Amino acid sequence: MSKELFDTFKLKCGAELKNRVLMAPMTIQAAYFDGSVTSEVIDYYQFRAGGASAIIVESCFVEDHGRGFPGAIGIYTDEKISGLKWLSQTIQSKGSKAILQLYHAGRMANPKFNGGEQPISASPIAALRPDAVPPREMTRVQIKQMIEDFGEATRRAIEAGFDGVEIHGANTYLLQQFFSPHSNRRQDEWGGSREKRTYFPVEILKKVQSVVNEHGVQDFIIGYRFSPEEIEERGIHFEDTMYLLNTLAEYEPDYFHISVNSYKRTSIVNQEDTEPLIQKYRRSQSTQLAKIPLIGVGSIAQREDAVDALEIGYDLLSIGLFSRA
Repeated sequence: MSKELFDTFKLKCGAELKNRVLMAPMTIQAAYFDGSVTSEVIDYYQFRAGGASAIIVESCFVEDHGRGFPGAIGIYTDEKISGLKWLSQTIQSKGSKAILQLYHAGRMANPKFNGGEQPISASPIAALRPDAVPPREMTRVQIKQMIEDFGEATRRAIEAGFDGVEIHGANTYLLQQFFSPHSNRRQDEWGGSREKRTYFPVEILKKVQSVVNEHGVQDFIIGYRFSPEEIEERGIHFEDTMYLLNTLAEYEPDYFHISVNSYKRTSIVNQEDTEPLIQKYRRSQSTQLAKIPLIGVGSIAQREDAVDALEIGYDLLSIGLFSRA
């Protein structure tokens, strides 16, 4: 079956996208120091909403010390709901659905932007970047609280009128840190084997879904973003990612969203492997994973790129830098 770029597309939850194009989440660092929405944030999204079927609003931190950068948007208290409602209504008034990306930066949370707090992560392994601060290993209590924080953030997104949330499991942030054998060296129920390293992402997804169900929200979109590989030694390989996605697929999120710089990207771990990751994905997917739409991204600048991306295996497309021009 051919995929037309401007066909409508219905997700499992019942939400209908008016076309196959979404705007990718891109950090603009325009919020107040406490994460509150500013008029600059509103202007940015108002200008870009309308053409895309949905706007995925940039990473929104779910806990007060979870910022990955200054000027990030926050959703860690009920006080943030009114500003976020302003944002969702602005996007929707232009004809696009509003999806809010939820995240915690984990060990990527610089103390300078988080009240001097030492970052937290699965294990006390510093990020491989200059001047990275070694994180504190999260206790079992902190892990369970973080799962609740994602649940509360979902509730606030619902109350703020968003059409959905995207769980940010990519770009080396906390969920990816738990799945990565590089950053997760735990030997308890939250780490060790590949199976145990999936528990945290799975529990986050289950919590988000339970909150949506508790609130009886119709057509609420739940997506999950992932990075397919890591360059770190003992990092995530593509086969690991497929294990994670095949596991998450059993809980039936509405979509998966790959995070890469080119929709045709090949392996960054094995430079001799020239097969595009999308082809590996389709070859390795379970029957259940095959039912879940995959959003492609990266270097989609012209209509020809978009058509090609759909033809080689993506179901939906998110446009990044070219939607900022």
